Amino acid sequence: MRTHTGLDAAAHTDPSAVAAHTIEFAAIVVGHDGHHSAKDDALRYAIQLAARLDAHLHVIHSVTIDDYGIDPDTAAFEEECARNLAIERQRINALFENTTIRWTYHEERGDPADRLAQVAASVNAACIIVGSHPHGIARGLLGADSVPRWLLHHQPRPVLVVPAG
Repeated sequence: MRTHTGLDAAAHTDPSAVAAHTIEFAAIVVGHDGHHSAKDDALRYAIQLAARLDAHLHVIHSVTIDDYGIDPDTAAFEEECARNLAIERQRINALFENTTIRWTYHEERGDPADRLAQVAASVNAACIIVGSHPHGIARGLLGADSVPRWLLHHQPRPVLVVPAG
């Protein structure tokens, strides 16, 4: 775990001031839904940042209706969800193949923005990283159902929005 200190001259003489001004980069939270390449771009960026900061990366997938099949009245509805989640986990594992960072995969149920915020709070994350909407950052931030938009307006910690590509 690395720490960063931004201390003035007086802080160098007082050991308690050093502890009070130390910021630990212990955890980063990244959202991944597996439905857009922008989410892979956000995860790649988060992996690079976690490596640079020696941070533990928490990958959050919020299970939503998008993970299920089209028709909830069919027997294959739950099977389709299980298949899609397995593919999601394989994609994520593949992105971590050549890394040595610490990471945890969280499969959560519920609103993606809410789940990202709750996990970030529980691990005291330094920031939350999300991918932009596949139609661009401006459209994604202005959309009513935009996860980045909700986080930017309701989250006390920094939110980093990674553009596709």
